[in-house]
Parts: sequence; structure tokens; C-alpha cells
Amino acid sequence: MDPTKQVVSQVFQQRLAQALGVTRVARVTGLDRTGVEVACAVRPGGHVLQVCNGKGASFEQAALGALFETAELWSAEHVSPGQLAWGSRAELHGRPIAAWSAEALGSAGRLVDGRLWTDSVRCAWREATELHSGRKVWVPAQGVHCPPSDAVALGPVSVAWTSNGSGAHPDARRALLHALLEATERDQLARALPGGWTEEAVRRRLLGPVVLGRGAPRAAALARSLRERGFEVHLFDVTPTTRTPGTVGLPVGAAVLVDVEEGPVPLTAGYACALGRDEALLKALLEAAQSRLTDIHGAREDVSSADKAAARAFAQACASVRPKRHAEDMPDFSADASSPVRGLQRVLNQLRRAGFTQVAAVTLDPPVPGLHVRRVVVPGMRISELL
Repeated sequence: MDPTKQVVSQVFQQRLAQALGVTRVARVTGLDRTGVEVACAVRPGGHVLQVCNGKGASFEQAALGALFETAELWSAEHVSPGQLAWGSRAELHGRPIAAWSAEALGSAGRLVDGRLWTDSVRCAWREATELHSGRKVWVPAQGVHCPPSDAVALGPVSVAWTSNGSGAHPDARRALLHALLEATERDQLARALPGGWTEEAVRRRLLGPVVLGRGAPRAAALARSLRERGFEVHLFDVTPTTRTPGTVGLPVGAAVLVDVEEGPVPLTAGYACALGRDEALLKALLEAAQSRLTDIHGAREDVSSADKAAARAFAQACASVRPKRHAEDMPDFSADASSPVRGLQRVLNQLRRAGFTQVAAVTLDPPVPGLHVRRVVVPGMRISELL
């Protein structure tokens, strides 16, 4: 890396951490034996979470990942009253800008109770850009923001807020691409594994390790390293079939790490959607390794202990299956990954073909200049519970 760029990155990282209220970015890699670099950003004053994790091939990548995830939450927690429009959907609907119902939030959350929402309920709205057409739309602010109770009010609580579909990056296009891929991942998982991990799903979707190197060389290399460190590694193609309604056609990978030494964290899983199959499987592996450290360092209040008996049964099911799928059979658009412009166009085209004809993006306030934070709202998308 160019030393000048490295200095700029370090300065930016320090400035970002200070603005977020992060008191420490800890390297927790050494608490486990996967060898995957994992960092956690500690934010004592955080509303949604006080600790966010990041992973990568280097600690610098992991630290930035943790800070970017923290920035996504910070931006969701902060909203200026001047950015909000107040009224009912019925009142807004007569204006030049269309208003989307809370029932159409899709990737951005679900209604807590249908009785809490009608077109006559007055609430706060955020302006968004519909990406297929470029038109402006109003979306319920509760699907985008989660401010503390002593901050700006958004109206009667009717939406179960989620961070799904968020992205932060110094490049605005990459922030948006990250947000779209995250929302797509969780929707496609819900379609590919509607009943969760069943024996049939394991049999149908397990990838064979022998030819993995041809279809996904980087994922294969990391899988070999993890096996040498005492883990069983199981990789899956969880891309929905072409016959499944709503199939986007982007590669979705899943990874399961089983601790051969039967330590306190017997099994973890990771999932990822990317433009390329190698990237999807690699990111899924990194996510599974990060999940182990999330359990080990114990600082995340939203993570519950694993059911060891269920984990053991799942590991046995994976080990007993003869793989039928090959990584080379997964869709691959890695040629579009080198350019965020081409990558965004590819994702939007795939979404449109899958029937997702409405895709909105909200520009959130960043904690520092030079960082871009985006949130996407895709009506009709689902959110898998497999996280």
C-alpha cells in the first residue's frame, strides 16, 4: 500500500472513531484460533448497540469494517427534524412526491401490528430516491431511523426497526452497493431456506470441496487454512433456484464452521451475497469466523448462547452428506465487481427481473465529512432470521 494512502486512512479512521464516540477499536483475533482478523469498535454511548464487529484479511480492514458498521447505526440513531415531513400518507399522497405505505417497507422492517398503521395515521417521513426511475418518494421514517427516546419523535411505533439494507463507505456508490447486497442476501436466504436448515436443505445445497478451488479459489484457500486449524468447514450454495418466485440470481453463499476440539462455541454460520461466487463464499466464511469471536468475547448483548445439542446434530448432518453441488454452478458476475457503477447496474437489473420494481435509497447524515451512509427500502423483500 502507498504510505501516503495508509496515513490518510489512519487519520480518517481516527477522525471517524472520535465522531462516533468509539473509545477503543480492539483486536480480538487472538481470542480464537481461526486466524481471521476480527476487530470490535466499542461505543459506550451507543443507542442500538455498544459494540460492532468487523472482519478482514488484515486488522486494518477489520477495524474499518467495525467502524463502518458503527457509522450505519450512528446515522440511524441521528436525524434532524428539518429532514422530516409530518403528516398521514393520505395527506402526503396528493403531493407531487408519492408516499410508500409502512406495509410496503419490505427489506426495511415489518409492521409490529397492522392495527397500528393506517393511511390516516400521522407520522414522520423521510425523502428517498427510487433507483429504477430516479423519482423522489416518501418512506416512513420509522423504517429508516431508530433514535433514542429523548431525541426526535417519529410518531406512533408501528414498525419493527432493523439495520438491514445499510451501507457506509467513503465511496457513495460502494455504500449503496453494500446496502443492496445486504438486503438481497437476507431476502434470498428467506426464499432459499424458508424452513431454516433442514436435512433436505443440507443435502441439496452442500458444496463439494474437491472442485471448490476451480470455482472459488480464495474461499477454498481460507477453508484449507481453517481445516488445518482444527475446524470442519462446510460451504453451501444457498442461491434460490430459478423456479423460486423472487429469485434475484446473484450468488448467495453460506458457511458453517464446526469446532473439532468441541470448545465452548461448537458451531457458527455465516452468509453473504456478492457479485461473484468466490466473494460470496469467502465473505460467508469470514462471517462464520467473526461469529465465533462474537460469542467468545461476549460483548454483544444481542447474541444468545448456542444450543449445543442442536449444533452437534447439525454438524453430524453436514458430515454425513455426500455433496452434490459445485461452486462452478453458482451464478457469477465477478466481472462487474471491479466497477461500483457496473456493480450497481447489475444488481438493479437483477432486482428488476426478479420483480422488485421499486427500490428506494435514503441518504443518511454521516458522522464525518467524506463518509457516505445509505439505507435501502425494497418493497416485497423478506428478512431471513438466519443471522
